[in-house]
Amino acid sequence: MKRYFRRVIKFAIYLTLLLFVILIFISLMSSPVMSDTASLWRIFGNGRFLEMICLVAIFAVIYPFIGFATVKIYLNKPLDDDKNKIIELFGYRKYMLVCDENKVMIFRPQNKFHRLTRMYEDFIELDYSDTILKFSGLRKDVYRYKLMLEEFARQEKIQNS
Repeated sequence: MKRYFRRVIKFAIYLTLLLFVILIFISLMSSPVMSDTASLWRIFGNGRFLEMICLVAIFAVIYPFIGFATVKIYLNKPLDDDKNKIIELFGYRKYMLVCDENKVMIFRPQNKFHRLTRMYEDFIELDYSDTILKFSGLRKDVYRYKLMLEEFARQEKIQNS
């Protein structure tokens, strides 16, 4: 729950900054052709500013449910034997291991700009305490690496047969 509120606040700040950058850009680009009565700042009149804040708040509350996911990968054996290979696979994808405690590995991207664009909510957690791997993190990354690990497990099964 703590993560949820942190993500809501970060996304609200991100959306607010993005909205103001877009409004400033539109204002600078259209100021020579707009008259004083049709200025961009009329958007904030008649309670529209409150509507914009409510819209940002609604999107910020919904985003953590849509943008983050937890998925499971079913394996027939524990991951302890192949843990180093998994770390190498993530290394090829430019993710580094941050910590490995209590049978939970946490990976994050090495690229600082990549991390900034994701508001530093870019960790991928891999729980390998059972034969079922549990992934959690940003939805698109989780599904991408889920496919990578399923392919890895399939290749390991073929090699061991």
